[in-house]
Amino acid sequence: MTRISTSDATSRHLFVADPMDNWRVDQDSTFGLMLEVQRRGQVVWHCTPAGLLGRSGGARVRARRATVQPVQGDHVEFGPVEELPLEAFQVVWMRKDPPFDMTYIAATYVLDQAPAGTRVLNRPSSLRDWNEKAAVLRFPRWTPPCLLSRDMAAIKRFAAEVGGSIVLKPLSFSGGNGVVAIHPGDLNTNALIEMSTRMGQEFVLAQGYLPAVTAGDKRVILVDGVARGVLLRIPPPDDLRGNIHVGATVRMDTLTTREQSICEEVGAQLKAAGHVFVGIDLIGEHLTEINVTSPTGIREILALGGPDLAAELVDASLARP
Repeated sequence: MTRISTSDATSRHLFVADPMDNWRVDQDSTFGLMLEVQRRGQVVWHCTPAGLLGRSGGARVRARRATVQPVQGDHVEFGPVEELPLEAFQVVWMRKDPPFDMTYIAATYVLDQAPAGTRVLNRPSSLRDWNEKAAVLRFPRWTPPCLLSRDMAAIKRFAAEVGGSIVLKPLSFSGGNGVVAIHPGDLNTNALIEMSTRMGQEFVLAQGYLPAVTAGDKRVILVDGVARGVLLRIPPPDDLRGNIHVGATVRMDTLTTREQSICEEVGAQLKAAGHVFVGIDLIGEHLTEINVTSPTGIREILALGGPDLAAELVDASLARP
């Protein structure tokens, strides 16, 4: 790989993310952001959460400078590991994929220490406050019926109240992992509720099943609270989930009047909370998820002829006070 000279670059962007070995350069939104940062002559740095160091004198990070190119398998070249204060970076992108567990939360504690001149996106405290599944409870008029509970009997009663068909979603995962649908007469109902809640030990979000899911769900990318790109993700015939990595097909789409209203109300609150890059999911004109940790979709939108959302997101990151 040919290293791009950035000797005159003054702006450093740190990406806190998973190891880059197996990233899909045509699909990974974090990679798209890195490409855009580099295109501007600014400097890309990468670390995993293990590189974050919270210290009483100010946070530090062990990270590597990265040079990227859109060539799968030869997409990144790293410099040596260096330890730097967090204040050395103009922007820090928290892009670690879930599980959203105490390890993830501890990383946000370190990022809370960022000085005023370092923008952290999305805001660490808001990453903790806006769980991707549970956050929809803030917007009851736009969602299907929802129940957040670990009470197995309460979940079964909820299913009966909404007609028998529900979807169970674990709170800590992403990419559709662990999401299951239960329909009337399913002999696996008790077992699925037991597994999802770990025998009543863990909370899950139960939602009324939306038959429109078979026609696809809309992933809407919000940039600083404004809807800027819409992907329709159509699940494969043998799967409930519209996630691209499980075989969903995608195409560009538009918003209905109701969906635009959802985006405006939800987007305003997300922007106020410090969320710059968000992907919300809509099924049958209902809000089903608010993805704030590491939303995807910007690479597909660009490939399908949509706007360059990586450029818009980098602009937004630099404009944030």
